[in-house]
Amino acid sequence: MIEKFEDLDLESVETLEQAEEKLKEKLGVSFEQLKQALSDYTVAHAEELTHEFVNIAPLGDYSKVLDNNDGMAEFLKTEAHKIEHWHIQGLTASDVRKDLISFHFANDAVDDGDSFQGFVYVSFQGKIKHAFTQGNDN
Repeated sequence: MIEKFEDLDLESVETLEQAEEKLKEKLGVSFEQLKQALSDYTVAHAEELTHEFVNIAPLGDYSKVLDNNDGMAEFLKTEAHKIEHWHIQGLTASDVRKDLISFHFANDAVDDGDSFQGFVYVSFQGKIKHAFTQGNDN
């Protein structure tokens, strides 16, 4: 699909919609597909993800703070994983492999939206190679 990161030609885009159109055209992937990969990972790894948080304020509501692993895991599985909570923060050429693009997402369902992050690595052929989420509350 592309041979190098610069082939995405993202310098000319001014909106997220234009960026997504370029990604669809050049890689054949959409933000929705990337968000779904993050959602799937979150549901599958909810229990282990809870160990990355001291607590979680569901949807930023600090009056409903969850501070036990079972409650946090349930929230991650039932609400936080949903694709509407994932928002693209940026994309870069991967530091690890030069033939991958790293997409960075933030999740607005946990705390104020800066405590739960997602990363998706996509090949230049448009294949999702790896997706994972992590808390950064420690």
